[in-house]
Amino acid sequence: MTQKIIARDVYGNEYEHNVEDLTQTIRTYAVIKHDGKILVTKQWDGYSLPGGGVENGETLEQTVVREVKEETGLTIKAGKIFYNTSRFFQRNEISKPVQAFMFFFDGEYTSGEISNSSITESETTYTNGVAEWIDVDKLDQKDFRHSVSLAEILDNFNG
Repeated sequence: MTQKIIARDVYGNEYEHNVEDLTQTIRTYAVIKHDGKILVTKQWDGYSLPGGGVENGETLEQTVVREVKEETGLTIKAGKIFYNTSRFFQRNEISKPVQAFMFFFDGEYTSGEISNSSITESETTYTNGVAEWIDVDKLDQKDFRHSVSLAEILDNFNG
């Protein structure tokens, strides 16, 4: 009997697949806290953390620094990994499911101005605006669109 998995999109919609249909990806994300605010990107119809997939030859640290720069225009220093998890993810009903291994970094803002002029062609399909600094106490008022809940991420964050 073939093993089945359930993949979810950022809205919580579920899609059943055979485990053999999965591909795997390694992804990094940054929680960057500065002056009582956390940096978030505008994705889908809500907000997410800056981050994305590891490219061949990159370390996890290099990936999170590059992804933050692409999606926000800001330069960061990658701190420690404070949380890691995996999810079965699917962008939408017609996309292929992936098993995403995710590493969440404590990032330190070092320089730059917010911009999305460096986002990739793929990122333009779900990015809808520029990154924002949001007050930590107002994050729960925002629609967070990620395969891991913001509460789960922040429960593991020590920054």
